[in-house]
Amino acid sequence: MYTKIAPITINTKKKAGGAAEIFIAEPTPAREQLAGKLFILIEVEARKNDAQKIIDFIVSDINENYYQNDKLMLREKIEALKIENIFETVLVKTNKNLIDFLAEEKIILSPKSINATIGIIFGNELHFSNIGSNQALLLYKEETDSKYKMINVEKSEDAKDSSGDNLNFKKLFSSIISGEMPAKSYFIFANEALSEYLFNQELIEIITKLAPLGAAEQIKHTLFKINAYIPFMGIIIKNNFNHEEPENIEEYRQVEASRSISEQKDSNLTATAEKTEQILTPASVVNTRRVSGFCVRILKKINPFRLIGKLFKLIFKKKEHAANIPTTTLDRTALSAETSKNTSKIKKILLIILALALLAFLINLGIQKIRTKNTEQTQENKNYEEVIKQKESQIESYLLYNDENSAKGILKELKSYLDSIPEDKKAKIENYNELLAKYNDQMSQVQHITKVDQLKIVADFSAIGSDLNIENIMLIGDKVYAADNSQKAIYRLNSKDNVSAVISSEQIKSYLKYPTANKDGLIYYLDENQVVVLNPKDEKLAINKMALTEGQNLIGLYNYTDKLYALDKAKNQLYRYVLTGSEYPKAEPRLKSKLDASDVTYFTIDNEAGAEIGTMYFLKSSGEVKKFYAGIEDNKFTIDSIEPKITGATMIKVLTDIYILDPANKRLAVFTRKGKTKKQYQSEQLAKLKDFSVDEKSKKAYLLSDNIVYELPL
Repeated sequence: MYTKIAPITINTKKKAGGAAEIFIAEPTPAREQLAGKLFILIEVEARKNDAQKIIDFIVSDINENYYQNDKLMLREKIEALKIENIFETVLVKTNKNLIDFLAEEKIILSPKSINATIGIIFGNELHFSNIGSNQALLLYKEETDSKYKMINVEKSEDAKDSSGDNLNFKKLFSSIISGEMPAKSYFIFANEALSEYLFNQELIEIITKLAPLGAAEQIKHTLFKINAYIPFMGIIIKNNFNHEEPENIEEYRQVEASRSISEQKDSNLTATAEKTEQILTPASVVNTRRVSGFCVRILKKINPFRLIGKLFKLIFKKKEHAANIPTTTLDRTALSAETSKNTSKIKKILLIILALALLAFLINLGIQKIRTKNTEQTQENKNYEEVIKQKESQIESYLLYNDENSAKGILKELKSYLDSIPEDKKAKIENYNELLAKYNDQMSQVQHITKVDQLKIVADFSAIGSDLNIENIMLIGDKVYAADNSQKAIYRLNSKDNVSAVISSEQIKSYLKYPTANKDGLIYYLDENQVVVLNPKDEKLAINKMALTEGQNLIGLYNYTDKLYALDKAKNQLYRYVLTGSEYPKAEPRLKSKLDASDVTYFTIDNEAGAEIGTMYFLKSSGEVKKFYAGIEDNKFTIDSIEPKITGATMIKVLTDIYILDPANKRLAVFTRKGKTKKQYQSEQLAKLKDFSVDEKSKKAYLLSDNIVYELPL
C-alpha cells in the first residue's frame, strides 16, 4: 500500500472524567484494495462508563457501515461513485444513529464534549472529518527546500462558535477534507495535549528520522518522561508512495541520542528499539531471533549432548575390578557381586528414564504436528468462509441495484467455488449451512423462483377409483377433462361443485394422448391412427381416421385454424392434417428449415392474436426451444438458461408468455415471448407432474400430478 500508519497512545486508561481511544481498521487485503483503511481518534468528556459506551458505539457503527456498504461493490462500474461520497453518506448515517443511541441509552451529552478525527486512507488519497480540538498536521517538503515544514490543515468551521449552540449532533461530522497526500509527506493527527507538549521541530525530527512505528515509540518515551499522567493520543501516517524507508532506529540512536529530543541513554534507546521491533512483528508471527537466542542460552547451560553422552557412558560402562577397591576385612567375592547388582539396577533405571524421555519427545512432536495441522485446517476453513461471504456481499450489492446479469455471473462463480470444496471440509466450515442457505436464497431471487408450500386441490380423481391412471387434462370453462389410458375413458369434473362424470367409448383403441381444443371447445385426442373428438356440450365422442405411413412416430397434436398438426420424429417434419368428412386423408409437410427432432418432446403453435400468430415452438428435453415462423427457423431466438438446469422438459405452451413443464425439478417455468426468465414455480406436492393447463384471465395454472389436479396462483 501507499501509506504506513502508527498509533500513539499514552495514559489513555488514566483519563479522568471521560474516555479516549484510537481505532485503526484491519481489513483483508482485498477489502483494503477496494475501500481503503479506516482510522478513528476520539476523546469523549463524560462519565467514564457513558464515554466508553459512546466511543464503542461510534467505532462499531462507522466500521460496520463503511466496510459493509453496498456501494463499495459498485465503484468499478459507476465511475462517478467516489470514496469520499461513500464516506460522507456513512458519516451522515452515523450522526443519525448516534442521536438514536444517546436517546435509547438516556445519555445527556453536549457536542462540545467530543474531540474526534475520523478518516479514510485510500491509496494515495486521504479523506477525514475533524471536530473539537484535535490537530491535523502535515509535514511536507517544497521542491526548492530540503527541510520539512509543518502546517495545520484542519478546516475551521463557523458553526463552532464560542457558545457551541449552533453545533449539533445532526451535523457532527459535516465537514470532510479530501485530497492526495504530497510525495514524501507525513500526516499527524493528535489531541491537544500531544501538540502542546512537543514542539514542532521535535516532531519533525522524530517523525522524519524514523519509520512510523519507531517514531511512535520514540514519542511515547519522550512524553512519558515529561508527564506520566496526562493522556496523549496521535496517529502518524506516512505517504510511502516511493517505498522509501527512513533511517532505522539504530541509526537514529547513533546520530540523535545527544540531542534534546530524547535525552535518553543508549540503554533506553535499545529498549525502545527492542520494543519497536516487538510492535513491528505481527502477533501471529514468532520472533525467531528472540526464540533462537533463548534456545541457545538454554542449550549452553544444560548441554544436552553432554548429558546424553554421560547417560550412555553410565549405561554401557564396563565393570571395575574389585581389586581396585581398597578392602581390608570385606570379602572380595561378595563385594563384586553386590557392586554388579547395584550397577544393573542403575542401568535399568537409566534405560527407563531414557525411554520415557524419548517417548515424551515423540509424543510432543506428534502433538505439535497435530496442532500445526489443525491451525492450517482452521485457516483454510476461514479462507473458504471469507471467499463465500465476499461473493455473497457482491451479489447483494448487484441485486440492490437490479443488476441481475452481474449477480448471475457472481452466482456462477460462487457455485463453481462451492462445488470445488471437498465434502469433508464443508462440514468444518463455520456457518456453512447458513452461507449455503443464503446462496440458495440469492439464486432463487435471481432466477425468480417461487416455492409454493401448499397448493389447492381442484380435483382428486383417485376418489373415483384406486386403479386410475390419469395421463392428461384439458380445462374448458370451469370443467376439467382428464383422460385415463388404462380405462380408455375421459373423466369430467366440475371445479365449482365437484360433480363428476365418466365418458368412454368402445371405439377407443389404446390411448388418449396430446389433448388440444379448437375455438368451439371441441377436444381432440390422438389414438394410434385415429383422432378421438370430445364435444363438451353433449359429452359425446366422434372418431376421425388419419392417413399414416409406415414407420411414422407422431408426437404432439395441435389444433390451429381447425386443422391438426402433428410432429413426426422419424422424419423430422411437422405435418398438417385437413379434415375431409370423417377422415384426415393426407399429411402436408410444413417445415422448410431442417429440424433435428430426435430429442424433441413436445411442440405447440402460437394461436394468440398478434404478429407472431402461427409461430411454431419445438421443445427439447434439455429445455432448449426451437422457433419456426412460416416453416423457417428463427436462429436468433433462445430461452434463458435457468438454475436448476432443465433436464427433462416434457411440455410447452405459448399464450401471453411461454410455459415449460419440468417434472424432474417439480417446476413450471415461465418465460417472456423473447425468452427471458419471468418466473419459476416449484412445489414438493408436484412429485409426479404429467400435464398442465393455464388460464391467464384468472391468473391460475392447473397442474396434474399423479391423479390430482392442483391450482397454482400465477
